[in-house]
Amino acid sequence: MNLIRTLKYASLIYLLIPSILFLLTWVNLAVGLSASILIIAYFFWYAKKDAANSVREVSSQYRGWVHIFGMLALAIGVNVLLGIGEFKRQESDFIANNFKYHDLIQHDWPLYYTHYKVHMCYYLGYYLPVAQLAKWFSLESARYFALGWSVIGLFFVLLWISTFVKKNGGLLVILVIIFPNAWIIYALIDLIGWHREVFPHYFILINDFYLVLSKFEDNWAWAPQHTLPAVLGACFVLEAFVSKKVNRLELLLMLLSTMYWSPLASIGLFPFVVILFLKDFPTLFQQAKLPELLGMTGLVMAFLPLMIYFISTEGVNSGNTGFIWQTGTSLWIVYYAIYVLANVGIWYCLIRTEPFKWSPLIYRSMCIIMVLGIYRVGLYNDLNIRGVIPAFTIMSCCLGIWTMDNWKKKKWNVYFLAIYIFLGGLHSIRNFVLAIFPSEPLTTIEKPFVKNYTSMLSFQESAYGDSTAIKEYCLKKDGFFDKYLLKK
Repeated sequence: MNLIRTLKYASLIYLLIPSILFLLTWVNLAVGLSASILIIAYFFWYAKKDAANSVREVSSQYRGWVHIFGMLALAIGVNVLLGIGEFKRQESDFIANNFKYHDLIQHDWPLYYTHYKVHMCYYLGYYLPVAQLAKWFSLESARYFALGWSVIGLFFVLLWISTFVKKNGGLLVILVIIFPNAWIIYALIDLIGWHREVFPHYFILINDFYLVLSKFEDNWAWAPQHTLPAVLGACFVLEAFVSKKVNRLELLLMLLSTMYWSPLASIGLFPFVVILFLKDFPTLFQQAKLPELLGMTGLVMAFLPLMIYFISTEGVNSGNTGFIWQTGTSLWIVYYAIYVLANVGIWYCLIRTEPFKWSPLIYRSMCIIMVLGIYRVGLYNDLNIRGVIPAFTIMSCCLGIWTMDNWKKKKWNVYFLAIYIFLGGLHSIRNFVLAIFPSEPLTTIEKPFVKNYTSMLSFQESAYGDSTAIKEYCLKKDGFFDKYLLKK
């Protein structure tokens, strides 16, 4: 089978597995089974229709076993060095992640916390397949399943990205992995002591309003549950652009399948999917397209239980939302301007004069990065931090291609961009090198307990400072999902 077609199908199956598992184990049998059958039927219907379409061919070097195993080895190395599988130190967010794994493995589903008298309500796509496998085998095996699950996803991403150039695909992959955020500029501002308190760790903090654009290595180390669906979805967007073919059936399936992994990733992918859907939009309502329209409507209906689940959290109206101008300082526009210029403006100034086929995607990514920085969702502005991952991935991939394509033109902006990427990437390279040295994770899936915390909710209650913070993890009692959809 064609490599690109294989990657598309494998990626969609990978993204869909958690949603189907949720429908079969957390939703009442009649609804969950019906929705699962509808999703599976849609996938096979889409695959049958897609088989009649031509698919982009790639260079033989990307189909060779040396390249494929090289990308697999890189995927394993990145995951191990960043702590997945508990062979190395993990970022502190894994204290909560390990609790999620542990609670899911040790208790029946739907997960119910007796002490708090609530069911869990959270996007668990990253955790659920690993937890199910560990239920069948053992708690001790969970770390290996977690590593394998992450490796598979990253392998698809790296192999796919490598095919977006005709040669030197491995170099493009490295550029995407080390592509920097604005940490150099923030470090320089911090060095001269101007507004020192605003840039404590290479991000902007306006009172309690965060503006953050994390690089690939940070996103993967801190939040693979958000990053995996975001970067896989970005590959579908890039593929649609480079192949100049918009497959609405495929894009909708991709977008909905990311939702249970991370609604924030889905939000970040949504503008790209909408733009692609709008291409030749009137044709969608032609009589010949009626089966497709009905099929997509049926798919949305199949995902309705998941959508209802997400809006059934007690944290929907938790009060941690707001616009950047509501931060209580008149200098918000200055800080926002610094964020935009450092993370978007510098790239725009370097490439805007050069004709480049990837420019439309780059500019769309820049706009999304700017827009998602305006509105805050979550205590740590999760919408900004995680919602921009698709746009940042697409932008870094396209700018990497721009640098490689223009290298031989001997222009100052190309060399400056390459040097800036390299110097900015040194931060990630340094972190990977330091990760080679022996280190131990703070907690493990087998033993996630710290202090007196006995569950994920008890830990989050303390970590966020009060009991209201755990509402986003709790299913609303006597709500529609609780009454009519929850498996009893």
